[in-house]
Parts: sequence; structure tokens; C-alpha cells
Amino acid sequence: MANAELDKLVSKLRAQKIRITDQRLVILEYMITHHNHPTAEDVYNDLKHTTNNISIATVYNNLRFLSKVTPINELTYDDKSIHFDYFHKEHFHAICENCHQIFDINYTDYPTLLKKLSADSSFQINKIELNIQGICPNCKKVLALE
Repeated sequence: MANAELDKLVSKLRAQKIRITDQRLVILEYMITHHNHPTAEDVYNDLKHTTNNISIATVYNNLRFLSKVTPINELTYDDKSIHFDYFHKEHFHAICENCHQIFDINYTDYPTLLKKLSADSSFQINKIELNIQGICPNCKKVLALE
């Protein structure tokens, strides 16, 4: 699945005359296969041992650029941290107030919600960004909240 997704994305980018460098390709592949909402530093730390000629600046600049031309979303949170997410399927995010981990919340009625909000507001809504804050299941156990 990841290879097919990557091939499709690369074809779309090439059709738009966007150059696909080795670094850009490896970053795209990483984002398609990792759903951990990494920061640029996380991506860099995971790739620096296996990818030649890659720097934190290269990763950050490519992620910022790719977030404008691919399904990669740039996510900025209250703590001013910037995370990236390959928006493979419409979903929302839940952020644990204790460990600060970000989780995907799949919502099967996303398209209906988009249409409903557009109809109710007369606003052309292209996407919805909803961040849910709370305590994740693991932290609930650790903090004995269950």
C-alpha cells in the first residue's frame, strides 16, 4: 500500500513539475508510513543514519513545502510545537494533556459533517481541523483515573 501511495503521489508531483530529490522522496515515504505526527526533528532523527546528505533544515524546509502540495498537514499546537501528519484519511486529532502524544480519531461521518457545516454556514469549507484534548488511555491507567 505504501509503495502504491508513494508512486501515485510522486506521479502527481512530477505532473506539477515539482522536482523529486532523493531527500524529498525519503521524507514522503517516511510520512506515508509513519502515523506518529512527528516534528521535523523526529523525522530527521529517524532518517539521519540511513539517508545521505540530509540535515534538519532540509527536512523542515521539505516538510513545509510538501504540506502545501501534498496531503501532509502542518499541525501547530498550543505549546507552539509543529508536527506533521500525512492526511491519508479524513480524521481529527486528540492530544493527551498529560503525555502530549497526538492520536488520530477516525470519524466515519466526516464528509457528512463537512457538507452540513457548509450548508449551515453558507461558507465553502475545504477541511475541518478539530483538536480534542483530554487524557489518553495509557495515562488514564498510569494516573489511576479509571
